Amino acid sequence: MNHSKENRLAGRYPTFCTVELDSGTGVTRNLSTIGVCFTTDNAVEPNSMLRCFILKQKMGKNMTRLRCEGRVVRANKSADGWEVALNFTTLEW
Repeated sequence: MNHSKENRLAGRYPTFCTVELDSGTGVTRNLSTIGVCFTTDNAVEPNSMLRCFILKQKMGKNMTRLRCEGRVVRANKSADGWEVALNFTTLEW
């Protein structure tokens, strides 16, 4: 039995959306009310400020474009490219 406690401020929800960045594109892994984790082919600097758009579709229709800004809290090289965690400072529908 695992008794470790995670220090998360918000629940994460698995999502698979396109992320548009100034330097290219990515794909979300999970999303919460305070941040997003995504993969991208481009390196991103930890502690940098980043602006992106998350493109969310519902049943193949009605693309919603979320405008996000935030601080990169983690950027790790992975088999899928770079895994980036972003804490939102701005989230607009």
